[in-house]
Amino acid sequence: MKKAIDYNLTDPEVMENPYEFYTAIHKDNARAVHVEGVGYWIGRMDDIKEITKNTSVFSNSYFSEGGPLPTGVSGEPLEEDVKEIFDDGPKVVNALWTTDPPKHTIHRKLVNKAFTGKWVRSMEPRIRDIANGLIDAFIDTKKTDFIKDYAVYVPMIVIAEALGMSREDAGQFKIWSDDILSGNLDVLDHKARLRVAKSFVEANKHFESTVEKRRDDPKDDLITSLATAKVEGKSLDTSEVLPIVNTLMLAGNETTTNLIGNAMGLLIKSPDLMNLLRNDYSLIPSFIDEVMRFDAPVQCLYRIVTEDTFIGETEIPEGSNIMLGWGTAGRDPKYFDNPNKFDLYRHNADKNVGFGFGPHICVGLGLAKAEARIAFETIFDRLKDINLDEDADLSHIPTFATRGYKKLDLLFESNG
Repeated sequence: MKKAIDYNLTDPEVMENPYEFYTAIHKDNARAVHVEGVGYWIGRMDDIKEITKNTSVFSNSYFSEGGPLPTGVSGEPLEEDVKEIFDDGPKVVNALWTTDPPKHTIHRKLVNKAFTGKWVRSMEPRIRDIANGLIDAFIDTKKTDFIKDYAVYVPMIVIAEALGMSREDAGQFKIWSDDILSGNLDVLDHKARLRVAKSFVEANKHFESTVEKRRDDPKDDLITSLATAKVEGKSLDTSEVLPIVNTLMLAGNETTTNLIGNAMGLLIKSPDLMNLLRNDYSLIPSFIDEVMRFDAPVQCLYRIVTEDTFIGETEIPEGSNIMLGWGTAGRDPKYFDNPNKFDLYRHNADKNVGFGFGPHICVGLGLAKAEARIAFETIFDRLKDINLDEDADLSHIPTFATRGYKKLDLLFESNG
């Protein structure tokens, strides 16, 4: 078997199936694996937990004072035409996910007030309505691209509406979200940077206008909560609100789409497992936890090293990127017995870090799990005999930072 250092994480074959690489990391006890042009991949659960606690050395504030611009993770200088696009947009500053405590703590408290368990429970009927409406649109055809027709739109409509956008805006919302997420996680060439910059500026101009309107005319949505929030008696500046809104937009849809899609991909390959869930909905939450461990929708997030340091015997120079490998930690044999096996009854599946760990754990985790659970309850209520189309392509989106199918073509029968 190859050593961990023999794998190139940016190789399309490795991105398509990174799990041999992850197994090698644990077999070699490789605590920091250098990825040329990107940074250092951290895969052991123990190291990840320690790093997330040490925000002074491993900082989430990896953007300059110019704010969180999604320019890709290569560190290459910004091209002039790309810079001009960014300069045309509203001012943004580091906020929430691109800050460290104590500033992060203040922003996190504001967002936590919105994403309460009570609010998530209040959203469940609407989530179910959205799921049923999406199924209504394709049920008569007895076939669907499960990703495009369902997994994308369940979480996207929920978060779009929560942010005060209409359902009709969901398509544009998806474009913005995909582009900005790519700009935060992936290596971008010049063409991709231009596309991402355009989406970022368009999104922020839209949300800037919405924030100003909500200050004058409050509504029952998340943007109003942020636009009217007070920190030590003072409202957040719009330049602080915008990156928080962007974070909610990204965290609120792409990761949940991948969670739902990856879950269905596993069920299609295991009809017995699908039948178990269909006959006992109480198993669905445990199933979702195990999916998050086994095939995490976000495979890594970044930190920047603020001083020369060591991880194990590997010296990490100041200014380096490190990638916290949530997906690799989910396969850590020290924490999970037989980690490369999917086990519906795994006793500690809920200890996964599929949505992060520490101060920056995903604020929408509870909402994502509710959306995934309801998505499958509704599917099982409405559809039966679900199978993969014989011509289906099961390849994944070519990135090492997130993990999700390009498409998932299914055939089915209606439950009547």
